[in-house]
Amino acid sequence: MHDFIHKILENGLVFYLKNKKEVAVCSSNVFFIEENNQPISVFPFWSSKLKAESCQKEEWKNYEVVEISLADFMEFWCLGMYEDGVAVGIDFDENLCGEEEIPIDLLKEIINEVEKTNVKITFKNFKSIKHLKNYLETEN
Repeated sequence: MHDFIHKILENGLVFYLKNKKEVAVCSSNVFFIEENNQPISVFPFWSSKLKAESCQKEEWKNYEVVEISLADFMEFWCLGMYEDGVAVGIDFDENLCGEEEIPIDLLKEIINEVEKTNVKITFKNFKSIKHLKNYLETEN
């Protein structure tokens, strides 16, 4: 997770795969629904376009690589995935092997690194990284 975070802080971008209808999704190998022991969904994200392109095969061969800003990933994607009960896949390789995290946990780690490195991020709905951090502390 730390390599992913350092790379996205350095570039300010996060990548995912999408076709005309949906984003790429796969089943978790780590997280399961308690009631029925079914795996939850995982939305994979990559720290580089090249890594995302390596997964454009088989069921995802017609998906395109989409880049989003780090701010949008933090503010909209991580919070949204958490609310939807899905996991985030981190830098999956071409075999869809990679780290899986709860989005809110990944977001907290990103915030910690932003604070350590003083990376400047401009959000749409939050005044600052501190404002986002306070929101997480009061909501969770």
